[in-house]
Amino acid sequence: MANSEHTTEERRASWTELFFDLVAVAGIGQLTHLLHRGPSLGEFGLYVVLYLAFWVVWACVTVYSNVAGEQARTTMVFGCMFGLCVMMAAVDGLPGEHAAVFAGIYVLVRIVSGMVWRRGQVVVDWPIAQIGAGTVPWVVSLWVPAPWKFVLWAVGLAIDLWIMFAVDGERRMVDAERRMRARLRRGRAPRGHPRFTPPKLQALHADSPHLGERLGQFLIIVLGEGVISVIAAVSTEDWTVPVAVIGVCAFLSLLAMWALTLRFGFVPRMMEQTDAASPLPLPRLMAMHCTLSAAVATVAAGLGLVAAHPSGHLPVGVGWVLCGGAAAYFLVCGLGGAVGAGFRWLLRWPLPCFLAALGLAAASPHLGGLWTVVGVTVVLIASVVSETTRMRSR
Repeated sequence: MANSEHTTEERRASWTELFFDLVAVAGIGQLTHLLHRGPSLGEFGLYVVLYLAFWVVWACVTVYSNVAGEQARTTMVFGCMFGLCVMMAAVDGLPGEHAAVFAGIYVLVRIVSGMVWRRGQVVVDWPIAQIGAGTVPWVVSLWVPAPWKFVLWAVGLAIDLWIMFAVDGERRMVDAERRMRARLRRGRAPRGHPRFTPPKLQALHADSPHLGERLGQFLIIVLGEGVISVIAAVSTEDWTVPVAVIGVCAFLSLLAMWALTLRFGFVPRMMEQTDAASPLPLPRLMAMHCTLSAAVATVAAGLGLVAAHPSGHLPVGVGWVLCGGAAAYFLVCGLGGAVGAGFRWLLRWPLPCFLAALGLAAASPHLGGLWTVVGVTVVLIASVVSETTRMRSR
């Protein structure tokens, strides 16, 4: 395992890590098939649960390879990648016969990704790497019928999220040292005895610059997957003027999210936090990454869905996937940016754009696919213009 201290040598994402990221994002792209069924509240809820499952697996393996560095076991990463592939293949059979396979593989991958840490090592920044309480409801779900099976999945993921924020890594280090000393006193020799050996604990911390690159890389791949889904949707339609306008607007929307996320937003702000005297805790950064990438993936899926309804009536569910995803994106951008820019910055564009996206979602059945996409694109471009102006005036 790599040294827990931060080194001055700059690390870059390896080919293995890039391959794993590509496969993980492909799995998230596979989830859009759930929305293509004609999204209902139940389908969207299942989509959110499955997205979190894919993301948690990706995060656990990513933190492992980040901390281990060159000593990361390639076989372990590829084994988890194969597990993700099986989970991907099971998505089409959900919520039916493939649910047990999906849950079983999820539990197996979580166990494998937790067994790689040696005894005495404490992953300070990412406690769910070594605390598997969130997998217990998944194990129980193997013997529970639907829809309670999926409720248990959601409970398990909620436990993981709670652990991510509630468990203090430094406190775990102190508790582990206390427990190890107690075991040594009971099982070996009393303190002061020549055979008494103090416990050897290793506090493991994430390599922040390298992890920042991985998080940004993941978001870029999600945006690329969105472009592919839009191309696939447009290519199956007759190339009328409305379809052409939707295709152009979809590309501009994804380009605007690229600018807001990777040029002005989450990734640059995260890199600033890396060099700050008091950086944001890793769980908070990872939570922001999870919600932001989920919002981008949902907007991309919504753009593909709207391409099938270029004119006329737009189903309510489709409008809410696109515009609701955009609203969630603006909300996460606003909350993340307010940490450094202040809450007044929320009034500049995040809050107005959030309210505009909600309004478009409510009006989408009457606007139709074409004007809904145009509205979302205008809101996104307006936010880019506002942020560009603010950056130039600084």
